[in-house]
Amino acid sequence: MARPIRIEYPGAMYHVMCRGNNGRDIFFGDDGCRKFLDTLDEACTRAGWYVHAYVLMGNHYHLLLETPEGNLVGGMKWFQGTYTQRINAWQGRRGHLFQGRYKAQLINSEQRDDNYFQTVSEYIHLNPARARMTGEGKRWERLRDYPWSSVQLYCGWKRKRPGWFVVDKVLESYCFKDDTRGRESYGKYMDAKGEEVQGGKPGIGYEELRRGWCLGDGTFRQRMLDKAGEAMQGKKFESLAGPAVREHGVTEAMRLLDEGMEKLGISHDWLEASSKSAPEKKALAVWLVRQTLVGTEWLAKELRMGHRSSVSQAKKWTRETKQGRKWLIKLK
Repeated sequence: MARPIRIEYPGAMYHVMCRGNNGRDIFFGDDGCRKFLDTLDEACTRAGWYVHAYVLMGNHYHLLLETPEGNLVGGMKWFQGTYTQRINAWQGRRGHLFQGRYKAQLINSEQRDDNYFQTVSEYIHLNPARARMTGEGKRWERLRDYPWSSVQLYCGWKRKRPGWFVVDKVLESYCFKDDTRGRESYGKYMDAKGEEVQGGKPGIGYEELRRGWCLGDGTFRQRMLDKAGEAMQGKKFESLAGPAVREHGVTEAMRLLDEGMEKLGISHDWLEASSKSAPEKKALAVWLVRQTLVGTEWLAKELRMGHRSSVSQAKKWTRETKQGRKWLIKLK
């Protein structure tokens, strides 16, 4: 089964999320939530992690996680594996607890103008409000009353926070201090945001958070794509999957396409004007198939070859004809 690549480096920040198998509960009540946080405490101690925000939501969880040592994969393997074993032993159950692999979205935590860090922490903390678990007439009236969210740690005394939980970066993004006044201001702000969400306002644009693999500006994204390329070195293309792999594949294919056209002495205007079955196009298609992760549909569109089957025909042409092999050699 193809796996998403994991981009790791010292100081990396992630929005980590995972759901229960078949959408089922992963906590089994308050005692399970305590077991989860106890296991997270151990994982952070072992891996040297810091957590900036979290929420436990019945059948899934979210973390805003910092890895000073660049060890996400090893730490998550221990964390989710250990928690699963503990829950299975406690509940007398067997098998998988989590649905597939966890999502780990890279976050640019340094760019102040767009403040991605604030966006992610707010998205995580507003989960109970979006799920209609808080509000008037609910079990928890205010967002800060929900017990399985780190909002309470932001509003409470410092001495009650575990050593791995950090509030400075989030509070600074709102210009709040970690004192009585600042903590109360943050609590009131989040309660007000929770009421807005309950009133039908979805909040900041969260679409990229729900679907994307990387949250940051163009420079940060390119840096992460470069790291994705390094992570893919020596691995079989068919063993890799995920949005980071696809985006890296398109970026690398575009670069190689320009390189290949220069070798053949052709231009983008030529691609538009020439025949769909031109030998240059067929050679380029096969050359790109061998070096990148892009699909035949993308190649047929970019090379103006018509249907994707033209790429398959080009493979046969370079494999079975002397003319095809000669054209391919020009690209080496």
